[in-house]
Amino acid sequence: MNIYDLPIETGGVRSYAIRRVNPFLGVLQIIETSGGRAISSNGVVWEIELRTERSNAWGSLNQGIKGAVFYRFGLWSADEGLVNRPLAPDLDSGDMKTQYDFLIECVQARIQYIPFKLIDNRELWLFDGQSQQPLALLASLSPETKPPSPEPRIWKSSLGANGVASQFRYPESKALEELIKQTASSNTCKYWVTREDDGSGIVELNDQHITLNTFPPFLITEQWSKEDDVSLVSDYIAWIAPSLLTLHSLSITERKRLERYLNIQAISVEHHWHLYPEVIDEKKLKAARVQCRLQKTIPRAS
Repeated sequence: MNIYDLPIETGGVRSYAIRRVNPFLGVLQIIETSGGRAISSNGVVWEIELRTERSNAWGSLNQGIKGAVFYRFGLWSADEGLVNRPLAPDLDSGDMKTQYDFLIECVQARIQYIPFKLIDNRELWLFDGQSQQPLALLASLSPETKPPSPEPRIWKSSLGANGVASQFRYPESKALEELIKQTASSNTCKYWVTREDDGSGIVELNDQHITLNTFPPFLITEQWSKEDDVSLVSDYIAWIAPSLLTLHSLSITERKRLERYLNIQAISVEHHWHLYPEVIDEKKLKAARVQCRLQKTIPRAS
C-alpha cells in the first residue's frame, strides 16, 4: 500500500513526500499536523518536530523574534519507540505532550501507506549552455514553498568529503561536477519548471512547454558526445541506484536497469528500500540487503 490508497486526509493532517536534491539522496516522507511534523528519510526512523512559539529563553539572538518554529523533539520508530531530546523548560508542558502523542498516533496510522505521493513539482533545472536542454536538477519545491535565496548555481554529486551514511561519496565526484559545470557554460542557464501530471513541464520564465522525454529520468542527462563522459555519468547513476529507485516516475525498464546496480553500493540499500514504490526483481533486492548486512560488519577504510 502507498499514499495512493490513503483515504482523503482530514482534521488538518497531511502526508506527502519531497525529494532530497543536489545531491540527490532519496526522498523524505512527511506527516504534518497543526502541532508539528514527523519526517523520515527511510520510512523507519521518524524525526519528531513540534510547532511552538519562539521563546526568548532560546538565546540572545532570538530576543524579540516572534512566530512559530519547529522544535526537534526526538526520534520515533516502531521498534524503539520515542527517544526524546532534552526539553527546554518552557516546552515541558501538557500541551506539548498532547501534540507529540497525536503526531506519533498519526505516524502509526499512516506508516503502512509509505511511500507517500511526491508533491515537489516545481523544479530548478540547470540547462546545457549550447543545446538548451535540461542538464541536471538543482532544486525541487512544493507549490507553496518559497524558492531558496540565493538559488543554487552549482550541481553537486555528493555531500561532504566522504558522503553520508545513506550514500557514500561517488569516487569520481570532482570530474563529474566539473563536466556539468563546463557544459552549463559560464552564463549558467537555469530555469524554474512546473511539472504537469503527465510529466511534461512548463518553463515559468516564458511558458515554454517541455515534453516528458526531454527530462532525464535519473535527474542528470545521459546525452554526451564523448564516450568517457557517457561512462562517467553512467557509473554515477549506477553508484546512486539505491536512492534513485525511490523516484516514483520510473518506467519498468528504468527500474530493471537500476536494480542491476544494487550490489555496487549495497551499503546504501537499507536506507532506501522501504521507500521503493515498486520492486521488479525481489531476488536482486534481497541479495543486495544481505550484502549490505555483511558490509556493515566490516570497518570502512578512511
